[in-house]
Amino acid sequence: MLGARQVLNSHSQRKAEEATEDYLETINSLIKEKGFAASVDIAERMNVSKPTVTSIVKKLHNQGYLVHEKYRGLKLTNKGRRLAEEMQKKHRLITTFLVLFGVEENVAREDAEKIEHGLHAETLARLEAFTEYMLSNPELVKKYRSATE
Repeated sequence: MLGARQVLNSHSQRKAEEATEDYLETINSLIKEKGFAASVDIAERMNVSKPTVTSIVKKLHNQGYLVHEKYRGLKLTNKGRRLAEEMQKKHRLITTFLVLFGVEENVAREDAEKIEHGLHAETLARLEAFTEYMLSNPELVKKYRSATE
């Protein structure tokens, strides 16, 4: 059985991992959209202060996820890009899954952001298989939606 301190440390560590994933996902999206990611854009997109972004960027640099080229912006390392793309893939999968069941897309995107960090790899694999099956059988989706409306 875990002690209270172990539970708190585990929770804090998970929150830090989620923040890392969210920042990398945001940076990767900005790079794809604009060709670069600036701290001011990250702060605006994530609704945090520029000093917070600066602190996180230093941490991500030290962890090997990105390179901060002064006056040129941020560049993801292969490690950072892989994790960012993995998170974006999870986000798209969960959003698609929720939309299949009639959740409005903007709500599905918000919920996907909350869900994507904590799912086990086996759960994601099953979710992906089920979503692909449903997408390839639109009559089942239609039948489900008409039965639940």
